[in-house]
Amino acid sequence: MLMMILALTVVDVFGRYVLSAPVDGKTELTRLMMATMIALALPIVSARSQHITVDLFDGLFSAHAARVRDVLVNLLCGVSAVILAWWVMFRAERLMKWGYVSDFLHLPLHPVAYFVALMLAITGCVLLGKAVFCALIPLSSKGGDRSLDRV
Repeated sequence: MLMMILALTVVDVFGRYVLSAPVDGKTELTRLMMATMIALALPIVSARSQHITVDLFDGLFSAHAARVRDVLVNLLCGVSAVILAWWVMFRAERLMKWGYVSDFLHLPLHPVAYFVALMLAITGCVLLGKAVFCALIPLSSKGGDRSLDRV
């Protein structure tokens, strides 16, 4: 998806400055592709624990407290993602029912919204599964419980 955005931008810039003919609807296409790209990455990033994190207080947690924190954070984020998936699904149904399309190219918006809802639901399931897994795995004997980083 990122390569498609890059190619579209290159063609648009070339067309705009060399041929004086920019790509019509480039902004709309870029927005739809960005939404798709972010939705595609969300379950993978969640499964690999590759979110941006700040570890200012990690040294203050014992291995057991860090595990409890990880379980609670994964539960909260998983439930939030499932609720958000439900809300986006509701919005996608309304977009389809009322026939919403993009402004310039008149592309239907509901397929992207349904896809985002699906990816959010998968992300929620991944995070809830990580919470259960984190609660069930034994503590590692080496210094801290970082076993979930490899899950």
